[in-house]
Amino acid sequence: MKNLEQIRAANALDYAQADVNTRGAKGGEVVKKLPALIMSNGLLAAGAFAYAKGDGEGWYVCFNHLATHLAHQEIGVVPRDKQDLKGLLQYLTQQADSSTLKHATDEALAWLSYARRFVKKSNRDGGTDDSD
Repeated sequence: MKNLEQIRAANALDYAQADVNTRGAKGGEVVKKLPALIMSNGLLAAGAFAYAKGDGEGWYVCFNHLATHLAHQEIGVVPRDKQDLKGLLQYLTQQADSSTLKHATDEALAWLSYARRFVKKSNRDGGTDDSD
């Protein structure tokens, strides 16, 4: 049986290696900005921001992976069928109670602490910089 830290790290590593837009439209590192957005505005407001950015954009992609993590069978914060941003927002706004929302927020921040370390930042030459 794996512990929560192993599951979080594995799911974050999957996100980092998924070959998806992890940076955002203007090269900003979404995964590094998202924790502050969640802490200052809440998980629902951050999700709404990502939703407004549109499918395929870095914020939306990150939230899709976050939703997959929250629905992971061993995490179980949200039901297994809520593995994308739309499903996550639907569940958290219409079915979840405030303690579930708090748990989802705490787990999201824990997952993001791993994701931000696994996502490599680009250097000026277009490559990646592992110095962080």
